[in-house]
Amino acid sequence: MNSIGNNIKSIRKQVGLTQEELALHIGVTPQAVSRWENGTGMPDISLVVPLAKTLNVSTDYLFGLEENKIDDDIYVNLKRQIEKIEKESETKSEAALASCQFMLKKVYESPDNYIYSVVYVEQVANLSRFVDLENFAQDKWSEYRGLAIKYGSNAIRFTNAKEWVERAHFALAWIYIHDRNYVYAREHIEQLPSVASNRLQESILAQLEDFENGIDAMDETVTKNLQNFVRAINKENMYAMESFSWNKPLRAVEFGEWAIRLMNVFGENIYLKSYCRGFLRDIYKYLINAEVNLNRFDDAAKHFEELKRQMKMQYKYHQGVLSNEEKKSKYNARQIGYMEAYTEEFMKEKQQDIIEYVLGCWHGEKAEKFAGAIGYSLR
Repeated sequence: MNSIGNNIKSIRKQVGLTQEELALHIGVTPQAVSRWENGTGMPDISLVVPLAKTLNVSTDYLFGLEENKIDDDIYVNLKRQIEKIEKESETKSEAALASCQFMLKKVYESPDNYIYSVVYVEQVANLSRFVDLENFAQDKWSEYRGLAIKYGSNAIRFTNAKEWVERAHFALAWIYIHDRNYVYAREHIEQLPSVASNRLQESILAQLEDFENGIDAMDETVTKNLQNFVRAINKENMYAMESFSWNKPLRAVEFGEWAIRLMNVFGENIYLKSYCRGFLRDIYKYLINAEVNLNRFDDAAKHFEELKRQMKMQYKYHQGVLSNEEKKSKYNARQIGYMEAYTEEFMKEKQQDIIEYVLGCWHGEKAEKFAGAIGYSLR
């Protein structure tokens, strides 16, 4: 468990305050803050509440007694800003480059914030696809790649947050894959957890919670385990669909229709529903692309209509949660943030993204026939 001094230092850096700024907010000297963070002093009991309020955390978290929610808030805010960049960019490749530039600025502003560092690495991993496949942004690639390896490696070495260490390994693996450096890619992949052994932490952790903290704690752990499982399997399906839609389109159709049925089953559980939303759109996107690849334009249009119907149902569900405090309390800050961002305008944007993706993959007659099948004007 971290000392209160370590907690103050970590949170202060995450929210972007200097020691001087924190001291000014709570009416002490910068030297006092420095002593707290170095472990040579402790804040007076009268300062604990104003200190927690300034850092936007609970007093329990300040003393290491509960999980922090600040990571979720930071990530949700970054996600929204990156989505805004994607919306304002003309192409996916330009959006990827702009997102790298945006996150690099964030890293320079707060070099100790591991979330900024890892999200930057993830954006560079996304950019690597366009550099590899389209020879895009070649003049920037060497610099961005080098910084991503530096910041990603530092996050892995110095961060205790398991989720963000794994995300750094995952993103670095993608960068090395697109660099054709398969040895280094494999080294990072091997650091990620695997389901092959059937002896993951999750296999026994829920039982430990039952014995140690009771059945309610076990129930909460089981839910978290299922959420992580669903996210992992949906991501695996998405990557498979992307490749199948180009190279094995018949397999993509079969696999995609199965993956959609699977996600709908997951979605019957209210605690898993939000973990299927984005993946469902991607599965449909690659399924539609596979149908166009097969010249089955009416089937592509049918899947597009199915997706619109699914998104409308998801929107109604989110509105129901957000308008009911009891239901809302069952979700964490990141999930609520996603629900709040899931507006009617958001749905139209994502549907337009899918149309533009498919039209960008195919030109000439295929593009015209797909556009005609869904009633979309190319003019």
